[in-house]
Amino acid sequence: MITERTMREGLIDLCRHDQERLVKMALAKLHVSKFHRHYDDFYQEGCIAYARAYVAFKGSVDAERDRFYAFAYKLIYWRILDLLKKSWHQEDERQVSTDASPATAYHLAAMQDPWAAGYLTNIENRQQWASLMRALSPRQQDYLTLFLQQFSNAEIAKQLHISRPSVYELRRRVFAIARQLFTKDP
Repeated sequence: MITERTMREGLIDLCRHDQERLVKMALAKLHVSKFHRHYDDFYQEGCIAYARAYVAFKGSVDAERDRFYAFAYKLIYWRILDLLKKSWHQEDERQVSTDASPATAYHLAAMQDPWAAGYLTNIENRQQWASLMRALSPRQQDYLTLFLQQFSNAEIAKQLHISRPSVYELRRRVFAIARQLFTKDP
């Protein structure tokens, strides 16, 4: 005879038979480590899912332990997966809504309109080019202009009336400034 089981009995069964490992196995399979910001919540939800499986299982839990564990594991796994998807969706919404800067507005417009993406890229490139040119000395600006016109180092040396080792030194300095300018965090 099958009697009505309760969630409380399910949680007691979870602790009595040391089946918290089912919850931990589901978390591990979903790559949720102990350092995940929602690990504790997912763990507790997994324990509750075990208790729900205990209540929903058709048949005798004690007589069919292996079948019950498989059933409980699937319920735990799917419950945690649903919570993971929900947390990812909420984090995506939070990232978009918390930043109300003009740059975000441009990027959101670019996501909706493919033509806007091209214009935005052009604007960003021009701004980066202008900031790089402001950071360079006049001699370095001349070098960069000739370099972008695909002159060889020998031709650049001839145009700027300097030696080839000086061209290599100019190149090193220009690239160092560009690297410093474009790799610093905003």
